[in-house]
Amino acid sequence: MLKLIACEFQKMKRKKLFQTAFLTTFLMPLFYSLLLSDWDLDDMMSVVLTDNGFLLLIPLSVVIAANLFFQEHDYDTLKNLMCIPVTKRRLAVAKLFVLLLFDIAYGLTGYGIAILMCALNGVPLERWGLQLLLALGDGILLWAAAMPCILLVVLCNKSYIISVIIAFSYAGLSYILRINDAFLMVPLGLNFTTFLPVPMIFRWLYQFHSMENAGEIMLDFYQRFSPYFVPTPVVFGVLISEAVICILLLSGIYQKQNV
Repeated sequence: MLKLIACEFQKMKRKKLFQTAFLTTFLMPLFYSLLLSDWDLDDMMSVVLTDNGFLLLIPLSVVIAANLFFQEHDYDTLKNLMCIPVTKRRLAVAKLFVLLLFDIAYGLTGYGIAILMCALNGVPLERWGLQLLLALGDGILLWAAAMPCILLVVLCNKSYIISVIIAFSYAGLSYILRINDAFLMVPLGLNFTTFLPVPMIFRWLYQFHSMENAGEIMLDFYQRFSPYFVPTPVVFGVLISEAVICILLLSGIYQKQNV
């Protein structure tokens, strides 16, 4: 399995899509730093973890996953892999593990950019250790959040156009739900909102946002929102469980598709 993962990683690393996608981690922090004159590490990391993650990383993960799953069909090499033999289930798991590494690296790179920009602008590196852990955890959770969308892409099979449409529709809808009180301010339990990945991640992240220099509007929102924060074990438990279910379904679908 490790050799299979290494092989998939080498294939992805050579692709221009991967290289271009990785560069997008610079976009939101640079735009934010140019737009505002007064910001700190907490503000910059909020951009990295939410805007970079929800608007860029989720659709990029889906598009890259589509490329990983369809490339053997494009180059007609899947039959050769089946002769080694390599089962399609193991191949699917290897591809998803490589995607996990990409998502974690994307989040950590965003953290590194935020640290660098703070250092260049003389901004104090307050709570840098916590922000590092949040960047790592956010990368894992965003990978899990993309799993339902990737499952749908694999189910559609061999359509890049549909994959892109699904990816950006999912990201856009998730971002809208993230700022909707009806999907945020709901108690945890066996209800629909508890199983929505992006709102759950936001309900987990926002509790770590510093309110030291927040205005009256932000403080009021924080106080109203705080009863609905999600503990770390709960958000990881829910999203990883959903990801495991999606992976089992995805690998079964991929296994049954024609070579």
